[in-house]
Amino acid sequence: MISSPAKTSNGKYYSAKLKVWNCGNDKIKSSASGNVKVYIPCEIAEVYFPGKLYSAARGAFFEAGGLYSLKGHFSGDGQSFYVESSLSSSFPKTFYGRLDYFRALCRLQFKRLMYSWGNAGGLLLALLCGAKEYTSSDISSGFKKAGLSHILALSGMHLSMFSGIALFAGKKIGRKRLSFIIRIFALILFVWFAGFSPSLLRAFICSLLTIIAALANVKKPDMLLILAFSFLCQTIISPADIYNVGFILSYTALAGILLTNKFFRSIYNRFLPGYFSASLGSSTGAQIFTAPISLKMFGSFAPIGIIATSVVSPIVTIFIYSGLLFIIISLIIPPLAIPSGIFINLEYTIIKFLISFFSSF
Repeated sequence: MISSPAKTSNGKYYSAKLKVWNCGNDKIKSSASGNVKVYIPCEIAEVYFPGKLYSAARGAFFEAGGLYSLKGHFSGDGQSFYVESSLSSSFPKTFYGRLDYFRALCRLQFKRLMYSWGNAGGLLLALLCGAKEYTSSDISSGFKKAGLSHILALSGMHLSMFSGIALFAGKKIGRKRLSFIIRIFALILFVWFAGFSPSLLRAFICSLLTIIAALANVKKPDMLLILAFSFLCQTIISPADIYNVGFILSYTALAGILLTNKFFRSIYNRFLPGYFSASLGSSTGAQIFTAPISLKMFGSFAPIGIIATSVVSPIVTIFIYSGLLFIIISLIIPPLAIPSGIFINLEYTIIKFLISFFSSF
């Protein structure tokens, strides 16, 4: 398995990419080569998930890096494989196999902690590792209606936060080159844990190029050139991403921000303070550039997202930072996990209220 399973929008399956080595039926066995998209029923994929145990199902521990023997059928067009049962599962006994297994266990343990925090934990789980199986349907649809789907998608906002934490730690150490190493290590650690989605891969390449530019003493790197070079790198590394909606929206939104931010910011500066004018300028550019794609792909467009992003984003940032702090406290002192969950749910209530307000537009 070459990607972590993600729950589909209809909630019936988990989708993942599988690198195929052999295939066949009861009579014929043959070697095979290539990748296939598989759809795994929830009752098979969620066997080890907290709060989602199915005693009658014979499931498997599905995560990237695992080896699986699956029985099922192809779709009518032959593009997808629908799993009916899992015959066997394991992780390779190599260094990378053990590393993948360790990552899988870390993600499972993290899900267990987030599950104990209820709906707030479900949202934090989606924001930190892209797993949306515990995010309530109301909050998911609310983000979409409010034009805030990009906040739930792992992207540059999440990487910049981890990079900021690493930069702060590096400054405290007082060595410039060491701070760059810490930042790069923090980025790699986050994407390793969360998994490479198309939008996160874009953010990772852009962040890495920006750090390299800073290391080379380039004070004001041309972000549009970095975005263009990132596009070339990503299409070489993962050509299939160019058909992904997240990939298209990610590059289009950032291009809109880079090309129009100064123009819209100059307009908003006339009647708004600095932070709000900058935030609204970025939101407006991103929304205008992505609007045609949203209308084509989803049949809807939420212009209220221009304002909602400026209001909700900083609160979500505080929610993530405080969540990380409470996670560390809970891991060091397990009895404090329950009171930590109370505080994180108070923040969640505020976010839920704002999402409900903006989605009503």
